[in-house]
Parts: sequence; C-alpha cells; structure tokens
Amino acid sequence: MKVLSTFEITKGFDRWLKLVDVKLKPLLEKYKIKVHFACANEDQTRIYDLSELEDPSLLNALMKDKEIIRLRTEAGVNLSSAEVLTSVSQHKVW
Repeated sequence: MKVLSTFEITKGFDRWLKLVDVKLKPLLEKYKIKVHFACANEDQTRIYDLSELEDPSLLNALMKDKEIIRLRTEAGVNLSSAEVLTSVSQHKVW
C-alpha cells in the first residue's frame, strides 16, 4: 500500500533527510516501509512524502514505537501534524 502524506517540520529538510537516510533506516526496514519520494515546501516547514507500506498491519506498531517517536521529535517533526492525504494506486518518478 502506498500513501501520500504530509507533516510539519521545524529543523529543515536536510535534518529530516538525515533522520530518514541514517537514523530511521533500520527501523523503516523492521516495519517494512520504503520512502519513495519526499519534498519540502519553500520555507522548509512542511514535508510531503510518498511511502510504501509492505505490511500495513505494522503501521500501528510503528506509530507507537518509542524510539521512532524520539528520533522524529528530535529531528523537528511535529508528530500531531501528520496527515495521510490519500492512498496511491499508481505513481511514476522521473
């Protein structure tokens, strides 16, 4: 299942990228999630991403994982701002 989501950040896009590319990488693998695409708005206060959940039943556990919560909060993610915009059945990245 693929989803397009958005959330607020307070420490910029580069800080968030480091979170996903380095610190969260083993946890994303554990919960079988791949981030296919991400971008920030002009003032780097909001992220939009396209992610794939290989096993959607793991999403609840991921959202409650204390280490993920800690890492995301430290990276400036406003957890309460997270919003799934839509599920995605088809996409292409050039």
